[in-house]
Amino acid sequence: MVALQCSDPASSLSSKANLLQVPVRRPHFQETTVLGAALAAGIGVGFWSEDLVFSTHAYNTTEFKPDMSVEEAERRYGHWEKAVQRSFGLADLAD
Repeated sequence: MVALQCSDPASSLSSKANLLQVPVRRPHFQETTVLGAALAAGIGVGFWSEDLVFSTHAYNTTEFKPDMSVEEAERRYGHWEKAVQRSFGLADLAD
């Protein structure tokens, strides 16, 4: 199963889960840059195994599951795509 792992606010993660139609996981410990550096160092010196560090159950996480139909997600994505396309012409207004 595919899952996205992020440290964004809950409202953003719920939206991502809905639009991508995959579970999104947020780690309990949200300072992931520091955690990543510490874990990489620990793996490097043999303190932790890669299996432990990359296990999906190694850290307490909150999982956001899609609660929107695929059809609704596709409709909203289409609206987003249209808005992005329209925004490209706004660059010409700066001249």
